[in-house]
Amino acid sequence: MRSTMFTIKGIREISSDPNVAHTQAVLLYKLGKTEAAIKKYEEAASEGNVKSQYALGTIFEDMGELEEAERWYKIAYKSGKDEAALDIGNIKFSEEDYQYALYWYDKAVEIGLLAARNNMGVTYYVLKNYDKAEAILLDAVEHDYGKACYNLGVLYNMLGREEEAFEIFKKGSRCEDHDCMYNLAVFYTQMGERKEAIDLYKQLYKVGYNEACFNLGMLMEMEGNLDEAERYYKKSADNGDMKSQYRLAYIYDREEDLDDAIEYYERAISQEHVMSKFRLANLFNKEGNIVDAKELYEEASEAGIIEATNNLGGICFEQREYARAVELFKDAIDMKCRPAIENLGDLYMETGAIDSAISYFEKLPGKLSCQIKLAKIYDDREDIEGSITWYKKAAENGDIPSAYRLACIYEDLGNIRGSIKYFEQAAAANHLNAMVHLGRIYYYEGMYDESKNRFRVPAQEGNTYCQHMMGVISDISDENIEEATRWYEKAKLNNCIESVENLGRLYYKRNDFNRAEEYYKEGVERGSRKCAYMLGCLYYKKSNLIFEKLAKKEFENAPEILGDMKGIDIAVSDVQLPAFELCPVEVVEEPEYVPGYIINIKEDLEGMLEGFRDDMVFDDEN
Repeated sequence: MRSTMFTIKGIREISSDPNVAHTQAVLLYKLGKTEAAIKKYEEAASEGNVKSQYALGTIFEDMGELEEAERWYKIAYKSGKDEAALDIGNIKFSEEDYQYALYWYDKAVEIGLLAARNNMGVTYYVLKNYDKAEAILLDAVEHDYGKACYNLGVLYNMLGREEEAFEIFKKGSRCEDHDCMYNLAVFYTQMGERKEAIDLYKQLYKVGYNEACFNLGMLMEMEGNLDEAERYYKKSADNGDMKSQYRLAYIYDREEDLDDAIEYYERAISQEHVMSKFRLANLFNKEGNIVDAKELYEEASEAGIIEATNNLGGICFEQREYARAVELFKDAIDMKCRPAIENLGDLYMETGAIDSAISYFEKLPGKLSCQIKLAKIYDDREDIEGSITWYKKAAENGDIPSAYRLACIYEDLGNIRGSIKYFEQAAAANHLNAMVHLGRIYYYEGMYDESKNRFRVPAQEGNTYCQHMMGVISDISDENIEEATRWYEKAKLNNCIESVENLGRLYYKRNDFNRAEEYYKEGVERGSRKCAYMLGCLYYKKSNLIFEKLAKKEFENAPEILGDMKGIDIAVSDVQLPAFELCPVEVVEEPEYVPGYIINIKEDLEGMLEGFRDDMVFDDEN
């Protein structure tokens, strides 16, 4: 077979016939040889080839040389290329020469070009001749021209004729005009008919309509369906949509897919998306990339995100750039950033400016963390009135350690009713030492049932004092020897000598001298003088009983000895109470005065949805 391949040299050698020259120009243009193609087109055009004349108009228009493009379109039009009238009209429209554009559109309309009728309607819209624009666009709509449906819908929307806009967008949607489908979906979204909106958005998703992909992603995100949201955002994000890039990055951020989050944040940042700068700064800050975080916070702060100003202040605080941090926090405070108030207070605490710290903490009287900090400052200063004021606020705000500390202060002051109130608050939150305090208070108030109820849990958790007191109450109030013995024995295992003493007493009172002797001996071995005393008393009593029996039998001088033995008053009814003992607690470190970073900014997702497209669509295709 003979080869059909062409070479540039071969093309040049073909006959100079205008039709052949036009064919040569087409091939050269396809080969990217634009300059050579133009020469060939001009050669053919000068010989009257209308296709070359029109092609030259198109090439020069694409190159932005509108004056030359207009010249060739007019030559083509005069040569019989009636469609060139539309192109001339479009050039004049782009030059804002609207009257001359209408002149040429009118010529294009005469040959039935619906695109010209659409563009004529757009021109009258720009000239604010809305009645004329409506009439012309309606004529194109009657011919099922989708772009005209869209433009007429935009006109109706602008004029407040929403019902007519809705219907015309529906008609354009049936013509498969994507812009009409999008605006119709927006209507459905605003009407709360999300199923219809989602159906339309999904159709537009298939063709990569950015705003539809974004809105679909937003709707899925609002429903908590992040997997679906990610899928829809990704299509428009990869298509260059800045807002989709941001939302997609934020999903990856929350899922801790950091590499992808960084990539899409950076794509959005390349389009100057400010919130992406803020969130990426937070990500870098969390990951320890302080240099990049600081730079992005600077940029976001300069763009007006006050949370970024606060966070930048936080980094300066941690880097001990205190003067700069103070300046930033004060700027953020001026812009109504409340977290910056506490941060500035923390900075002053860190630098020892306590009174300044107090002045800022007191600007947030309802904030729990500030209440706690103020209470601690006044407590350290032994300012009882100040500490009570702020511990009370914190306790009423639900802080259990503050409730417990306040109760302790009240107890020390002798305000038993006040202490009970706040100990009960803490105890209700399973604060063991509040229970211990309450058990003791109720015991001394003679409220043994309440006391026992409060001692029970810490006793079961191994608190020796509470175990012993459970035994005491079972002993003196319930007279339940078995339960008293069980609790005393538990406390005895924890080296509570008072429990040993009380066990001896318990059995002494019941004349079980052998059991009593065992406990008293054990107590003596542990160094208890009380047990030694009671053991002596026990032996004296035992001797007395023995001599009574011997005297009755008049054994030797037993009667005389019995007569010489004096009666003794033994304080056997007194129970022994141990030293007050609290449950061990984890050592709570003093609060570090470190900056609080604002990680989340609440965003109005509904408000972020893309709304109606309201830009008129210009048709530049014949």
